[in-house]
Order: sequence, then C-alpha cells, then structure tokens
Amino acid sequence: MVDIPKVIPNVIPGPKPRKAPIHIAISTGGIRVWAEENNRGLDRALEKHLELLDDLVDLQLKHGNSVLTINLAEDDPEILDGTKEFFKHLINDERIHNNQVRVFIIGQWYELDLELTEIFKELMEKTKDYDKYFLNFCVNYDGQEEVLGAIRLIVKKILADKLKEEDLTNEVIKQNLYTSYFPPPELIIETAWKYSGVLLWDAKGALIYFTKKPWLAFEKKEYEKAIRFYNKEVDRLDKQEEKE
Repeated sequence: MVDIPKVIPNVIPGPKPRKAPIHIAISTGGIRVWAEENNRGLDRALEKHLELLDDLVDLQLKHGNSVLTINLAEDDPEILDGTKEFFKHLINDERIHNNQVRVFIIGQWYELDLELTEIFKELMEKTKDYDKYFLNFCVNYDGQEEVLGAIRLIVKKILADKLKEEDLTNEVIKQNLYTSYFPPPELIIETAWKYSGVLLWDAKGALIYFTKKPWLAFEKKEYEKAIRFYNKEVDRLDKQEEKE
C-alpha cells in the first residue's frame, strides 16, 4: 500500500455550518448501463461522465464544501482508462491551484495501469501543499475492503507489540483508514437506489440523499437539492433534540 501523509484540514470550523456541509461524498456509476439503455456508444457515455466529474469540482468550490469525496464505483478497466485525460487536466487546472485544492486518490489504485497510477502520483504531488479544500477520488475502492485493510494493519501492530489489544478503540480504527485525516461525511449522495458502501466506517450518522436519476442523468441542481435536503433534515433533527 502506498502511504499517504495524514492531514487534518485547518479550515474545518467547530459548529456545524448551514448550507455548506463540511464533507460531502457522492457515488457515480452505471456508465455502461446508461449507454445501452440510451442506445449511445461507450465513448459518449465516458464523455458525459467526465463532464459531470468536472461539474462536481465547480460545485464543491461554489458551495464551499471543505471536503468532497467522489466514488468512481466503476472498476471496468476500459472506463478507468477513459478517465486519464480528466486527471491529466486536473494536474494543471487553474481551479485546483487558485483555490488550493489538495487532491487525494483513495483505494487500491496502485494496482492499476502504470500510466494512470503515474498520473495520480503527479496530481497528488502537485497539490500536496494545499489545505483550503480537499478533493478525494475513490478508485478501485470498496468500503468493506477499506475496513478490512484497517483491521489487518491493527493486527500487525498488535503482533509487533506496537499496540495493545485493550487500547483498541473506534478512534484507532479510524486512524488506520484511507481517510483517517478527514472528518466523516455529513451528506452522502447516492445515484443508485442503494447505499454503495462509500466511506463505510464513517457513514454512521451521515444523511443519505438518493437521487431519482442515474449518475449520467445527474445535473448541478441535484447537488443543490441534496444540500437543501441536508439542511432541512438537520433543522428537523435539531428541533427534535430540543423537544427531548
């Protein structure tokens, strides 16, 4: 596993903000299915996929979400290969550098095509000194595998006498996850009718917004609807707590 330096964002405020969840996670996918159902070629589906990913970068900055995690749920090699130009573009994207966006690739991406992994490394290296915004891409990622990986690391530490079994806590598990350096997501946007497992350990307590459209039919207004849903539910829960 490639080590990623642990970072605690210095922009995260104490009180929970309104209209701008600190951390939003969103899952993508269904690219081949969309192409087949709409009688479109895979090239057109990939083009639309990359357009939407680009839109998400704009939306994070527009709404001031300190952390945005995008789950690239497709593990199809051809589809991942089609993302190369998008990630190459991000390396010198003015939005990334002008807004000090640090980019992380999460998952077992180091097992992928060498050219793609080199692009990932360069992108993370070029943005490693930024700390205003954080943009995560889950690539070759599985939520259960992330937790399993953390457990394996902890077992190794216990066997090496670097950790005592009685000292094992939720916080220790969190420290050994891919995203140990980020707060849990407050809002998860799912573009399918089931939870994808993204950020599985941290998902407890997150509000989940299920879109009524698949990923390739996603529009900017859907992101904003999800944020309105988040604010409405937070207000409702706050009022419920006050009554109790």
